Amino acid sequence: MCNQQKRGKFIVIEGVDGSGISTQTNLLKNWFAENESVGKAFFTKEPTEGPVGGVIRLALAKRLKPLDEKVMALLFAADRMDHLCCTQENEQKEGIISLLDKGYNVISDRYYLSSFAYQSVQIDLSWLRQINTFCQKPDLTILLKVPVAESTQRRHKSRIHEELYEREDHLQKISQNYDKIARELQAEGENILVINGSRDQSKIFEDIKTAVLKLIT
Repeated sequence: MCNQQKRGKFIVIEGVDGSGISTQTNLLKNWFAENESVGKAFFTKEPTEGPVGGVIRLALAKRLKPLDEKVMALLFAADRMDHLCCTQENEQKEGIISLLDKGYNVISDRYYLSSFAYQSVQIDLSWLRQINTFCQKPDLTILLKVPVAESTQRRHKSRIHEELYEREDHLQKISQNYDKIARELQAEGENILVINGSRDQSKIFEDIKTAVLKLIT
């Protein structure tokens, strides 16, 4: 009898803009590539490059007429479901659920915790959670915790323009939301690891690697 395919793990990396998500995701991608024995990995991000994600990206870059925040929330939720469930038909990439079923460990740069933290500044959290009800829960969420002043300084070094939601006063509220909502989800049983993102990149990555290895092995 053939061994049943081991399902992959769904891992999300979160934090305010400038917290180091992209840096740590790239380090993790290189680590998986160099250590094939730990399993297959697929890296993705939100907003996606799918049809709804494209609209969101234009809105974030302020290239669209400003949209109502509830419209933005619904777009993020729709993009997320497409991210989870799309097939390879119509030249779309395969969705997260299908990849997990095939044994891939899927690592996403942002997921629903971002929506909850960013958009509950203006929208009721219970409604945001409701429209994301059918989303797959991550097996592990890693939240990089960085002071807003530090994240702002990092963004100014790497960006030529400010995107929607990136005002420092706005990010202070978002950072507080991340802390509060992460605690709520932890109390409900979600596996969320909060990591100090203000340290040396290699030390941060060691903590991430340890958590990932514990999950997938």
